Amino acid sequence: MRARKLGLAALVAAGTFAATPGTDVAAQQRGVTLRIATQAPDGTVWMDALNDIQREIDRGTKGRVAFQFFPNGSQGDEKAVIERMQVGLLHGGLFTGIGLGEILPKVRILEMPFLYRNKEEIDAVKAALEEELRAGFEERGFVFLGWAEVGWAYIFSKQEARNLAELRQRKIWVWQGDPLAERTFQVFGLAGTPLPLTDVLTSLETGMIDSVYNSPYGLVGLQWHRNVRYMSRMTVGHGTGALLVSKSEWEKIPPAVRGNIAAACRRRLDALLTEVGAKNEQTVTELQQNGTTIIPIPEEEMPQYLKFGEQVAEQMAGVLYDKALLERVRGILRERRAGGR
Repeated sequence: MRARKLGLAALVAAGTFAATPGTDVAAQQRGVTLRIATQAPDGTVWMDALNDIQREIDRGTKGRVAFQFFPNGSQGDEKAVIERMQVGLLHGGLFTGIGLGEILPKVRILEMPFLYRNKEEIDAVKAALEEELRAGFEERGFVFLGWAEVGWAYIFSKQEARNLAELRQRKIWVWQGDPLAERTFQVFGLAGTPLPLTDVLTSLETGMIDSVYNSPYGLVGLQWHRNVRYMSRMTVGHGTGALLVSKSEWEKIPPAVRGNIAAACRRRLDALLTEVGAKNEQTVTELQQNGTTIIPIPEEEMPQYLKFGEQVAEQMAGVLYDKALLERVRGILRERRAGGR
């Protein structure tokens, strides 16, 4: 899906880029370029969306505002991207929940394993918390421009694992430095091998690990699917993400244009959410057609999974978020479920 035209050109034609009180006139004359990094692989729907945004902003502002994107983790992992933003080498990132949590830890409540029954519940909580999260990012010097999810993350393995006991025998990659993944693995009794994202493919090929977790489409985008044959329906959570830019760089953009750029980003990223969901479903079918075996969670084990999920949520209170926020989320979920949703 291609983004609709921004309507920025009309603003430019009307003299929007004339000097605006309280802004840097020289900066307006020379234009503004925001350098934005992401772990998303080139050729995926995440990069398609970012490229659409880049083209529309360039066309709408006649090149006076530019978003320059760096895919494939070329600027380092998400922690490195944040560090580069702090010294002005980068100005933004399309982050996964890992990077978002480095900036605003409580956003990770959207990724709690087995807390949510479906995507609609996550969307309801996200909508309820968005303004609070947006304000939290801004307090830390970041402007939130929209959500960009990864989707439900499942465990993929080289060897079959039919239940939790067999999953515990697998050597599963865990994202290095991710407190939520580490606690989830601890509570579920899984053997995690901490590695940066960039080392996962090589480690799969050498046998250092034999299992990974990712969304189906993310798995294929990173080329991990070539080394695994089984997909467990055990999910380690729903991977969120968002586009953030540096507030100081954002404010170099003329005020009259910012709102239109923000709206364009949000429209395209909202469309991306639908595309990612569809791609994940399509990819599961394609993986099956190419020999991947899908292993359901044993029905008799589901109560144990739900119990462990509750433990993870409780143990993360005081680490990522406060107990009051967890209770708010539980209240939203109880209300929805009581209404039959």
